[in-house]
Amino acid sequence: MMTRSELCAQLRARDNYVILTHRRPDGDTTGCAAALCMGLRQIGKRAAVLPNRQFTPRFAPYLAGLTCPDVTDDATLVSVDIASMGLLSFDAEPYGARIALAVDHHGSNSLPLEEKLIEADKAACGEIIYEILVELGVTISKPIAEALYVAIATDTGCFKFSNTSANTFRVAAALIDAGADVFPINKLFFDTKSFARLKLEARLVDTTEFFAGGRVAICQIPNAWLTELALTEDDVDSISGFARSIEGVQIGVMIREVENGLGKLSVRTDPEYNASDLCKALGGGGHIAAAGATVAGGITGARRAILAVLSERGIVLER
Repeated sequence: MMTRSELCAQLRARDNYVILTHRRPDGDTTGCAAALCMGLRQIGKRAAVLPNRQFTPRFAPYLAGLTCPDVTDDATLVSVDIASMGLLSFDAEPYGARIALAVDHHGSNSLPLEEKLIEADKAACGEIIYEILVELGVTISKPIAEALYVAIATDTGCFKFSNTSANTFRVAAALIDAGADVFPINKLFFDTKSFARLKLEARLVDTTEFFAGGRVAICQIPNAWLTELALTEDDVDSISGFARSIEGVQIGVMIREVENGLGKLSVRTDPEYNASDLCKALGGGGHIAAAGATVAGGITGARRAILAVLSERGIVLER
């Protein structure tokens, strides 16, 4: 593990950076990669973001002119907001063994390298990247500020999640002072839903399963729905918290079919429960209130696995 000052010293000493993002990229990993890339370029370093085939159109403006065509042998690889090797993007997977530096806010981070900065008290990795750039002497330009605002706002549900801290608001305020135009960002990410997304939510309302007297809710999104409802990845962004948003639900679970016949669990919990602990039992991890895991058997296997873990924790699951 490294301190922030040690990481900054390494960033000053090295060059030719390629920044890696995680699978199914969200605003935090994308915004951090874009901001770090721009900051490193500003202080005279060569830097680029490794393309991620799962980047969606919503994030394209923040990555314009920042991606690289390939990874050279002398490149220094840096991961941002990636908690484990299994979360590397498909494009980053071949380079996992070459990661030299990592920045993350997941206390469960299991990347097998010593030179990593983990600040689990931060609500978003964007908070950490902001402090790194300030320590490096980077001027927080409007594009950097907006990329970091996307990172922080999306990972805190527009500052409403329980991990939001006073520091989160201080950094957000500094980004606004630096020129971030937050109204269009908030409108795009939090106040706009496609018709396809509305149809998805309607279907989830009809199919959500409730257990433990309504304290546990499980939702499922089969791959077939993506085609039937004409859904894009932007349409399913932030859907993980749907079940938890239902009145009376303390443990909300979203299950999606993913590659290779696997099932991806996203768990959101009230303070009475620990989402990270539940997901660690299935080989995953994350935060106390939000965590995930990927297990074999698709949706059926993931549903069976999370119900077994909940039962082992003493939660009576009768409907």
